[in-house]
Amino acid sequence: MKATNEIIIIGGGIIGLAIAIELKLRGIGVTILSRNYQQAATNAAAGMLAPRAEGLPQGEMLDLALASLALYPEWVAKLEQISGEDTDFNPCGIIAPVYQAPQKIEQDYHSVWLDKKNLQYYQPNLSEDIVGGWWYPEEGQVDPRRLGKMLLQVAQSLGVEIKEGVEAIAFSREHGKIKNVLTKSGIFSADIYILAGGAWSGKLNPLPVKPIKGEMLSLKMPLEMPLERVIFGDNTYLVPKQDGRLIVGATVEDKGWHEGNTAQGINELLNRAIKLYPPLADWQLLETWYGYRPCTPDEKPIFGYGDAQNLILATGHYRNGILLAPITAQLISNLVSDKITEPLIKPFTYQRFQENLSPSTSSIMNYPTPLNNGKLISTSTPDLSSDDDTLIIAGRKFNSRLMTGTGKYKTIPLMQQSVIASGCDIVTVAVRRVQSNAPGHEGLAEALDWKRIWMLPNTAGCTNAEEAIRVARLGREMAKLLGQEDNNFVKLEVIPDSKYLLPDPIGTLQAAEQLVKEGFAVLPYINADPLLCKRLEEVGCATVMPLGSPIGSGQGIKNLENIKIIIEQSNVPVVIDAGIGTPSEACLGMEIGADALLINSAIALAQNPVKMAKAMGLATQAGRMAYQAGRIPIKTHANASSPLTGVIK
Repeated sequence: MKATNEIIIIGGGIIGLAIAIELKLRGIGVTILSRNYQQAATNAAAGMLAPRAEGLPQGEMLDLALASLALYPEWVAKLEQISGEDTDFNPCGIIAPVYQAPQKIEQDYHSVWLDKKNLQYYQPNLSEDIVGGWWYPEEGQVDPRRLGKMLLQVAQSLGVEIKEGVEAIAFSREHGKIKNVLTKSGIFSADIYILAGGAWSGKLNPLPVKPIKGEMLSLKMPLEMPLERVIFGDNTYLVPKQDGRLIVGATVEDKGWHEGNTAQGINELLNRAIKLYPPLADWQLLETWYGYRPCTPDEKPIFGYGDAQNLILATGHYRNGILLAPITAQLISNLVSDKITEPLIKPFTYQRFQENLSPSTSSIMNYPTPLNNGKLISTSTPDLSSDDDTLIIAGRKFNSRLMTGTGKYKTIPLMQQSVIASGCDIVTVAVRRVQSNAPGHEGLAEALDWKRIWMLPNTAGCTNAEEAIRVARLGREMAKLLGQEDNNFVKLEVIPDSKYLLPDPIGTLQAAEQLVKEGFAVLPYINADPLLCKRLEEVGCATVMPLGSPIGSGQGIKNLENIKIIIEQSNVPVVIDAGIGTPSEACLGMEIGADALLINSAIALAQNPVKMAKAMGLATQAGRMAYQAGRIPIKTHANASSPLTGVIK
């Protein structure tokens, strides 16, 4: 890229500013075109960081929100260090009172049910009509106005060029790319354009983004009775700020660009707020305001490439712009600097709103490019997918050929982000450590979305066949408790050797025979022994999993020739497990024809586990594609790339 003016961001709210700062910290020149900073949704928000309190269902949106929430402490600390200011970030937890008790109460460390007595003790003076509520201890709030001002200050201090009052009118296009952006203040050009215009994005580009108006107000809390907790009630939330204001929000009005606060809107807010917390009826009204949320048809953001090769979209955040700012900045900046669409982006691309879109269509809308002689050639990306290249184990199909683990991570959120970044479908879990809540494994079983991830219980820590069989049975029950009723998978490990952690071939074979009889799909971890692999296949194992080198050693694939023999003779999937330390080694394993890889230590112990997880996922894909493509024959002599026929003499 050129040293300056590589990127133009249209939109100067929290999303545009967050992306600009991240890009600038990576040494990329950025200009922001901001039509009116004061009208940005940032200034109209309450600042709650509440993915679970808001009721986001299990799935990609909750995954995205939780990944962003996990980034918040470090992201805010970085901004505060640069600016010397305070964002009022407060992971204080959120209370969600209810007027009717749920029929079934299922709680975990993410959400705790409080009955009426305990709820009133924790937050006095709530309405007598409230029967209890949920406590979300991991969630919190930030002051969006202070955060917005800090982002503006940090961006300016880093050298981001911010052109306030410049409204983009249209894009000028040429050969499938944006040539420049027309504004009321002139024409601006860049290499890449990022559209982060919030509710106004649909005015500049044909996107399914519309404004949803929200009215809000603030009250002055009395010193003798401050509200200490964020309260997320029925269509109402109360957010206390350190400066003594109580933010009350918010209406949801699908009225287009209707301006101003209304008597009806403010009346609804006050009535619901007083019902929730009666004492505030006597508090002083300080301010009313409104803003426009950028809403898409499915109420999820739009990320990734748009309808031009150099247009990137970061809009449609609806009610979660403040919450999603850190992850949006990271994902979009990675897309710009690395040119890689991360797994977290894929469910949120612009193409999900297009009808009759082929599954193999690239995320970039491709256009023909003229040659010098006037003829046209297509620049569309060829379809490199095979008819059916899914991994099949025991009759179950998986899209990813990378399996990962859950151990050795510094924190649970880091593990969650790494699993998502890897793109894996199968995650192995040590049954004995989860059952005993071993250090680093507390709450691990509940930390992943088991509706999306297939659990592979393993018998780590077992030293003989009897132990392994017993733990495998526990693992099957654990999978059932987490909603996978039909999960009979087990990664079989029998390891009596505490120094080199080499598996016991005799004990493994004995345990495998019994578990197969009990209906398990057995994935045995073994030495790279072709004869043992054949015997395990004959007794009915679903795969064989030869080690590349000792567990956690990072030595790479030391048993390459034996593994090649195993691959050649096997009629079940071959999964290389243990020893892989780098993406190049992962790629090599797939290039020689392995069906899948299981990698844990190399990801969890990397300096940046999330990036390493993504790298391992990409390496697995690259190796598989190379294996399918077929390498050129190895020759003992040179062979010119350019033929000599037709050479001008």
